[in-house]
Amino acid sequence: METNKRRILAPAVERSIRLLALLEATPQHRFSLTEISRALDIPKSTALNLCSELLEGQLIRRSSDGYQLGRRLVQLGSAYVSSVDLVREFYNACQFMPPELNAMVQLAVLDEELNAVYLARQDCNSGLRLGLRAEIGRRVPANCTGIGKALLAALPSHELEKRLTGIRTLPTLTERSISNPDQLRDRLHQIRRDRFAIDDEEVLPGVSCVAMAVQTASREDGVIAISVTAQKEGQSQERIEEHKNALFQVVERLAQQI
Repeated sequence: METNKRRILAPAVERSIRLLALLEATPQHRFSLTEISRALDIPKSTALNLCSELLEGQLIRRSSDGYQLGRRLVQLGSAYVSSVDLVREFYNACQFMPPELNAMVQLAVLDEELNAVYLARQDCNSGLRLGLRAEIGRRVPANCTGIGKALLAALPSHELEKRLTGIRTLPTLTERSISNPDQLRDRLHQIRRDRFAIDDEEVLPGVSCVAMAVQTASREDGVIAISVTAQKEGQSQERIEEHKNALFQVVERLAQQI
């Protein structure tokens, strides 16, 4: 009996999801029952029943011209954001990282200026001694770090330019750090194309990392980033690819969780 009930409910749930996605794609448009019926490829009577249920739950609203998203979704979105613990989810995503990775996985966000702020790290037998530059809560110039550059590259262009306004020289940590804002812009363009950022001894000599940004609604700026950091000495191309693959896996898990 329970199995049959699930089979009956599943199409309704699937259609509800498709209807909400339809309204989300064009939020200013008021969809008529005919448009909904055609878009979902369902009878008009079925579309009416579906809309009636979603109206009752305030997930959609109705005007004389048609249907749009409802105010209940705002409350649900706010509750979702409040429920996300980024640090906890980061460690959950890292729990499958192999100890033999010989690297440190880190989580960071941007502050209101041009700094990366480290929130958490998972050491997978890295052998690194990063000192104060990687302490939890430490702010590091984002232009110097792979994780910081990944964060900057994920910002909307107007927000990036707002942060760079009036800056002629960026702070550096090593001779490899980017100090020129125009050079930073070029590097960020490359990162957007490649989808990952590199730090090649730009924070500490002998240390490199690969990093990626993750979009999230749980932050006002909408972005966090993950990096995999390791000693550069003795790294083979195979090991570098292992670190990239590990990064992609953590980012994918975290993106699914948040």
